[in-house]
Amino acid sequence: MILPDNFRPSRKPDELLREVDAAIKVRDIGRLQKWRDTIEIQWWESFLVVMLFIAGLGFIITIYKLLPVENRVLFYFVFFWFFLFTLALVASVEMLIAKISALRGLTQWQEERILRLEARHASEGRTRQASQEEDSDRNSIDNP
Repeated sequence: MILPDNFRPSRKPDELLREVDAAIKVRDIGRLQKWRDTIEIQWWESFLVVMLFIAGLGFIITIYKLLPVENRVLFYFVFFWFFLFTLALVASVEMLIAKISALRGLTQWQEERILRLEARHASEGRTRQASQEEDSDRNSIDNP
């Protein structure tokens, strides 16, 4: 993150901590937004799955029609292995798409969890600050 030329950090520890924390959060939010845009569901992904199935079926039909039928044992041997290869290829790509979808869900869950933890941390900080102020008020009343 590049800071402006006229930026002068505060000398007070609390203000410096807040400024650094804010700068880190801004950077993290920017990175998170970029990653979210990258893994977001695209309109063409469903189309890709359908096209993959059609291409696999087309490959199987093509090899079935193009293999010579004179030697039946060779025909079924080659057709079986080609069918198995096409099935494995399509299943691998489908599994990869399913894993990416699971990662999207995990990312969403982690983001929600982080937001809840930040909110809880902020509320605890406000509670702690209020109790410290209350203690300092009591001390100032007790010790005039």
